[in-house]
Amino acid sequence: MGLFCKQLLYLSNDQVTIFQWEKGLYSTGHIFFNDEAGWEDFSCYLAQYSDTPTFLLADLIEESFQQDTIPHVLGSARQALIQRRLGQLYRDTPYRHAIQQGREVQGRKDDRMLFSALVNMELLKPWVNALLQQKMPLAGIYSPALLSIHLIGKLGLGSENLLLVTHQSNGLRQSFFQNSELKFSRLTSLNDHKPDTVAEMAARETANTQHFLASTRLLPRDATLEVIILAGAEYMPHFQSFCQDTPAITYRLLSLTDAATQLGLKNPGSFSICDLLFLSLLNHSSTNHYAPKEQTRYFRLRHIRIGLNILSLCLVTGVLLWTGINGLKTMQHSQQSRQMVIEARNAHQAQEAVVRLLPATDASPQSMKAAVNIEQIIAHNALAPKQLLSIVSQALDALPQISLDQLRWQVSTGDKESPTMPQAAVGLEAAPDAMLIGIPKKINTVLLIEGEVKPFAFDYRSALESVRALVAELGKNKQLKVEIIRFPLDIAPTSTLTGKTGNEAPDSKAQFSLKLTLSPEN
Repeated sequence: MGLFCKQLLYLSNDQVTIFQWEKGLYSTGHIFFNDEAGWEDFSCYLAQYSDTPTFLLADLIEESFQQDTIPHVLGSARQALIQRRLGQLYRDTPYRHAIQQGREVQGRKDDRMLFSALVNMELLKPWVNALLQQKMPLAGIYSPALLSIHLIGKLGLGSENLLLVTHQSNGLRQSFFQNSELKFSRLTSLNDHKPDTVAEMAARETANTQHFLASTRLLPRDATLEVIILAGAEYMPHFQSFCQDTPAITYRLLSLTDAATQLGLKNPGSFSICDLLFLSLLNHSSTNHYAPKEQTRYFRLRHIRIGLNILSLCLVTGVLLWTGINGLKTMQHSQQSRQMVIEARNAHQAQEAVVRLLPATDASPQSMKAAVNIEQIIAHNALAPKQLLSIVSQALDALPQISLDQLRWQVSTGDKESPTMPQAAVGLEAAPDAMLIGIPKKINTVLLIEGEVKPFAFDYRSALESVRALVAELGKNKQLKVEIIRFPLDIAPTSTLTGKTGNEAPDSKAQFSLKLTLSPEN
């Protein structure tokens, strides 16, 4: 069967009728009687549809309704209170249900509740056991009386005092509503479904119900009971004969064909009794009425399995889509790569064609390109003393007592001075080292400074301080390394200090020498 098929069971006191529902259409009902042979045939039939969602509609005489109030609480406390009250009212059956119908206007404003139950659990036991034995996904056990709440809403049958009479295979069901709230429902069995018998029984039972409602004060004094009879079109003339309006009762007849049309059901003319009409409401009701959780576990597992299958399908679809997109991109990149190879080949061929048209030269294009690259490197990395001399000039501006005697600029590849030049062949001029002209990168530049401190006046302390001040000023530049080669006065620990007081030579000078090494910028 299809994924969206359903199995609808209509349970009465004597039998179960099974309908297969698919796309709004019902199959012919299969009937199984309430005996051992019927139970066995029922189990064998279920084995053919073991994974079909199953809905059980229990239209039984033994269905009880009681109105009561409970304190208005919320959350888990409310659920515990309702379950405790249901256990007090119907302790001998697990098939229980509760509906809130508003709150009281005065006092504590308690919740008004309608409690109901299927009190004869032995009628359901063989059928439910067969469903569990076959692991059928049972969605729930439902009541026609409780589904009538949805029915009058969909048909727009709201009234202050309404008695809905429905003709079903199990008999006549009467459900009493006040302001669209169900108060009670009872089923009268019928052995004969002839139109006259059904109409006469409906008139008699309606009168009895009106007397009961008046005596129990469910129906206010002098209030009129509006009775709506829902039955097949062939029964309508007979109901008109037997059901006459009185001051206490007014009748309104509604054919099943009209009701099915209002509900949007397919083949509305095929409805003769209300069984299929109530079964169709199961497609719009998601609330399980009576089935305990342990009896619907296979239905929940089926939902989980379907959800996992859908998730797996989505993942597989996503992976396939991702793979397809990646494959398409790979094809595009491959095409682009082939196109680029073709364009590169064409460009190379065009270049060769242009080269062949050029006049002959002593140097090849490759050699000329290499020469241009070398020229650009030399222009960028060319060494000049300008930066080093600018640093020294700025330092001398702050120390006017320092006088320079000689500057000597050179380049260095490391800590040593200019590298040793290779010996040139006889008759050939020696070529400079490539590193000395900035190939492949800039190298250090070195400036040797010789100078003196003026005026001197034999003040060696001031001369030494001036030289140290010059070194400190030059050291502010982080790229510059300053070394003192010679002080105005040799103050090394190994040197010997000699001299005569009053016999200073008039031409004595406070001379010093510095070595400045400037590293290239990173």
